[in-house]
Amino acid sequence: MREIEVKLKAKNLEEIEQKLKEKGCVLSEPISQHDVVYSLKGSRNEFQSAQEGDIVIRIRYLKDSAELTLKQQRSNESDNIECETEVADPKQVHHMLELLGWYPVVEVKKMRRKGKLGPYEICLDEVEKLGTFIELEKLTEEDIDAEEVREELFKELESLGLSRNDEETRGYDTQIYQLDHPVK
Repeated sequence: MREIEVKLKAKNLEEIEQKLKEKGCVLSEPISQHDVVYSLKGSRNEFQSAQEGDIVIRIRYLKDSAELTLKQQRSNESDNIECETEVADPKQVHHMLELLGWYPVVEVKKMRRKGKLGPYEICLDEVEKLGTFIELEKLTEEDIDAEEVREELFKELESLGLSRNDEETRGYDTQIYQLDHPVK
């Protein structure tokens, strides 16, 4: 599947949550997520100048489970082919990844509330080191026009009183990597 999302820096999650309730969107309880993001041979290119075709792998630790995700970038960091599965033993997966030449590069810790807004998944995120964000995403077929989907997502976000001027095009992993490793 192809995941296309729009991420906006959010000033007031409580206000956004109220507007979502008015639209009938029910959000989950807060979910703690701890992501460990890997790159091939410990490369940093994916976080400095991402390009179409770049791959990152993530182990996401949740309260009682873990997930393995592979993302291959398409037109930008918010447009990816995504494969995801639950893993029973994340330590073994970590070891396998290292044997294959994939090494941890960055960690992302956040509290997330998720919900459905029509055909979209919506996430309200409080990200350690970065602040608060709202993400709206749509899962599509791989051959879709990403710009058409992005426009659709922006219209939905604008109906909540949000502005596309607040868009953040970098993933949380890239933002944290660049924060921790500023270009000199």
